[in-house]
Amino acid sequence: MSFILVMIRAVLDTNILLFSLRSRAGASHQILLRLAKQEFELVIGNTVLAEYEEVLKRECPKIGVSASIVERFLDTVCAASTFFPTSSYWKPALPDADDEVFAQLALEAKVGYLVTCNTRHFPPDRLPGLQVSLPREFLKTLKSRNP
Repeated sequence: MSFILVMIRAVLDTNILLFSLRSRAGASHQILLRLAKQEFELVIGNTVLAEYEEVLKRECPKIGVSASIVERFLDTVCAASTFFPTSSYWKPALPDADDEVFAQLALEAKVGYLVTCNTRHFPPDRLPGLQVSLPREFLKTLKSRNP
């Protein structure tokens, strides 16, 4: 009998990318390193990518990186990701409207995980079938599959 190991699929909240740029010491940065090693599949869409770009460019002076570094960083993230086109229909369900794009992408693409530092923004009762994880929890999941 043989087993097929299914690739973990995830959507990352912008704060994961921001914290990864801010520090190489944390779980967020380790998640991006594991993405580069193809240990999971990152799913992105146009609205999520636009959110990444807007927030990271706005925050880049505060974290000491240039807009060109943010652009190269996002190019690298995109090259390692799978694109999923979301529908034009979405019924808002979250406390923070800015988080809707991540929930919509995660649910429509049927990924297993939405990784965020703000789990309270993604109430489980409003996102059935989706595991909302903190970076350290998601990293543990990745490490258990790819020691």
